[in-house]
Amino acid sequence: MKVGVDMRAVYQLRRRGTGKNLLDLYTTLARMQPDWQFVMFHRGRSGDDPFDQFENVESCKIDISGDRLNLWQQIRLPLAARWAGVNVLHCPANTAPRWPIVPMVVTIHDLIPLEGDTGDKAVSRWRRNVTRAAKNARRIITPSQFTRENIVNRLHVPSDKVVVNHWAPDRGCQRVTDAERLARIRSQYGLNAGRPYVFGFGAADPRKNTRGILMAWAKLPSAMRQAYQLLLVGIDETAMGPVRVQVAQLGIADSCVLAGFADEADLPAIVSGATVMCYPSLSEGFGLPILDAFVCRTAVLTSSTTSLPEVAGNAAVLVAPDDPAAIADGLMRLLDDEALRAQLVARGAERVEMFAWSACGRRVSAVLAEAVAEN
Repeated sequence: MKVGVDMRAVYQLRRRGTGKNLLDLYTTLARMQPDWQFVMFHRGRSGDDPFDQFENVESCKIDISGDRLNLWQQIRLPLAARWAGVNVLHCPANTAPRWPIVPMVVTIHDLIPLEGDTGDKAVSRWRRNVTRAAKNARRIITPSQFTRENIVNRLHVPSDKVVVNHWAPDRGCQRVTDAERLARIRSQYGLNAGRPYVFGFGAADPRKNTRGILMAWAKLPSAMRQAYQLLLVGIDETAMGPVRVQVAQLGIADSCVLAGFADEADLPAIVSGATVMCYPSLSEGFGLPILDAFVCRTAVLTSSTTSLPEVAGNAAVLVAPDDPAAIADGLMRLLDDEALRAQLVARGAERVEMFAWSACGRRVSAVLAEAVAEN
């Protein structure tokens, strides 16, 4: 079988999110299916081809001048797939060509843009695109049962067309125990030496709940804030000003460290060095940082809503993400109770074994084969 993949997220300067997952997934598939051929369609690559070691993987750079109206995806990609003779085309990022001319599988990660839809033109356009992609695809892959139910109910897709395929942890994420490396990370991100810290992700996007985390932190006893620091990374320049204002208004500047985007190579040490990872997101389609924390043996606080309990299971403290007092109570439980943290870390180490790339690869292989076999 010959599989084509829209690999723009992998062949780019900074590989994040979907790009990292796709690289891990198709590295697994290339090894798992040596008799299959994989054609990676992209617009340009920086550095070495990440699939150079595989004889059954072909890199195919295609481009289009100007690319107005997203013609690369709508016209150039399906034509290239047909010319390459692929049996199935995998579009892994929510949208797909309007007129597929080969069998197509689409990954829909979440329907978060549709939450609280107020008729914004960009959201309406996204809704049309994802609805059309779901209709045109022979199979849909999604990372959680929560998102599967959303797709079936909101996009009116037959339930047997949508397959849940949980992600696995980023292969680049490993627990860091080297004291020197952990100390360097502390210094690099402005953390006090020897003072334990809670780690979280900040962002301008309201669903990441930066405001809720800070409000919860302000509700902790002052002695606890003096003993611990809160490190939030991922805050871009446009969001940093308002976040600093909130921190000052809450009177917690002496215990908060705010940082921009953290280098991917730093994250394993940041997570490994934290006492707790605070991840009370308002909405997620999966929740990969939870698995990273399990790998790094760090206790987790996360949300009791959307897909996050599906990932965390009984290996995290679950709280209502829209209630800062509940987040604060959860943090106090974890920071006060070393035995509880140790129990959750042990459960996380066991639970993360359920999320393996081998299982992920087998499920995707089956979906691709079913899409080709369907008449």
